[in-house]
Amino acid sequence: MMKSNLNEAFQTFLDDIYDLNDLPGLAAGVYCGSTDSTYIGVRGYADYQTRRPLHEDDIFHCASVSKLFTSTAIMKLVEAGVLNLDDSLSALLPDLHIVDKRSSEIKLLQMLTHTSGLGDCTDYHWDTPRCDEEALADYVYSDEVCKQPMVWESGTGFRYSNVAYEILGYIVSIYSDHLAENSKTGRLCYEDFIRRYCLEPAGMVQSTMKTFERKDGTLPMAAPHERGDDKSIRPVRHYPYTRQHAPSSTLTSNISDLLKWGRAHLDHTKASGSSPIFADPSIYDEIWTPYAKVPNNGEGIGLGWFIRKQQVAPDREFVLYGHEGSDDGFRSSFWICPELDLVTVVLSNISGAPVKKINKKLFAVFA
Repeated sequence: MMKSNLNEAFQTFLDDIYDLNDLPGLAAGVYCGSTDSTYIGVRGYADYQTRRPLHEDDIFHCASVSKLFTSTAIMKLVEAGVLNLDDSLSALLPDLHIVDKRSSEIKLLQMLTHTSGLGDCTDYHWDTPRCDEEALADYVYSDEVCKQPMVWESGTGFRYSNVAYEILGYIVSIYSDHLAENSKTGRLCYEDFIRRYCLEPAGMVQSTMKTFERKDGTLPMAAPHERGDDKSIRPVRHYPYTRQHAPSSTLTSNISDLLKWGRAHLDHTKASGSSPIFADPSIYDEIWTPYAKVPNNGEGIGLGWFIRKQQVAPDREFVLYGHEGSDDGFRSSFWICPELDLVTVVLSNISGAPVKKINKKLFAVFA
């Protein structure tokens, strides 16, 4: 399909899907490597109450898409030989005393693949946000983490765990000064490590894990919404941010930057074979290996990346890698397809928006 026809199909798709789903705001983007083209479109409102229109560079809370950055940070340390996937949690953080003794068996790989047996967060503390640098460490060593019983033995099954990713983020910070370039300057906090080794190499200049630094209003931010009992659209009481959940949840970004993130992870598949993220592109063979099966949806889980297949015709099926995100007032869906050199991103500013379903339909338009 010609570029002009693809753009027309993209815009028509957005019109139809926005009208169908009754959303306050919808943003979507596609990078199509076969034509070296980028398509970005928005519909609706950044703030439904004030009717402030949504614009292409508006910032969204990306929720669990943040985990792709945490897993990438861990793998940067693995690539450098600082960490090993077989390292045990007890060896990495010997002063972390989790009451459930089965925690001594947890490996780094199992935390990345949600097979550690660790439970999930019980309170995200959106109503009492912390912005201080000690917030993440305080959470990791809190009773909520250390006294929570494990769901099962590590390595025996998939159980999604934000707790595991908060711990992974803390490990990133603790071991950040083991990289030669940081040995003199000292440790980086988790968010600064992400900025230096993920956001900057990918060219994501409009993104940050430190949402509290956006108070200057340089870039407009989409407001979070939810549905009332009468199905009306209303504002969410608390913006979903607190620094103790940075590794699992707090990336704020926009469509343009997220497309850059996808392209950064596709570059190694091209003729140059180089990646702005990893010095050794063969590391993706490890990252994108399915280590466990996700119950109920047939997907696999790699090292932080979910892996799924999508059939777009009886004889055409493709493998995609990505992540969904869901927090109060926001939904996000990010997927890449190396075979097609394709990135698709869908964001919405309301709880429960069917962004994954929308993204699957968007992929089919371009596949």
